[in-house]
Amino acid sequence: MQMNISEHEEQWLTTRGAEMISTLGIKSSNIVIDFGCGIGRYTIPLSRIAGENGRVFAVERDAQELAILRKRIDRFGNPDTIEVLESDDIRLQSVKDSSIDQMLTFDVLQYIADHEMFFQSVHRVLKPGGQIHVYPAAVPHPDAVNMTQVKQLMTRCGLTYTGKTRFRMMHNKDIVHDEVHTFRLPDND
Repeated sequence: MQMNISEHEEQWLTTRGAEMISTLGIKSSNIVIDFGCGIGRYTIPLSRIAGENGRVFAVERDAQELAILRKRIDRFGNPDTIEVLESDDIRLQSVKDSSIDQMLTFDVLQYIADHEMFFQSVHRVLKPGGQIHVYPAAVPHPDAVNMTQVKQLMTRCGLTYTGKTRFRMMHNKDIVHDEVHTFRLPDND
């Protein structure tokens, strides 16, 4: 399997993606899930931010995309930081309770049939103060994501909406200007 990467995608994987991701509040030593990671357009930059003391769980159900991801990790990523999981388990059963600092669900919610179950699982795995970042993708999809409903469900599941940030970011092979919504699990009081 050959790895064809455009110049702007290589720049994204090596520098620009990490710059964008650090703006979300992801830090060195964070434990992060990239749920629906695809070929790693965010997994690779996450591994650069998480560093040697962090961990990135790259979760994807498509074996072909994971094969590409593994090649990209060898070339661009921090292999000691990334654990690749072939799964579409929205219950996140392989993840310990209160163990995750940050989670990305970028361009994936439209493929999840039971959002409430997924968000309850997110609540379970996030540490107090942990965050989930949602990129619903402005590009039209079948069953487009309704962010009003997502906000209501997340609130019902105990997560607080903290706002949205507009970024210049990677979507498929293109750089787009779009929004990422952030939700936070409250700290234990």
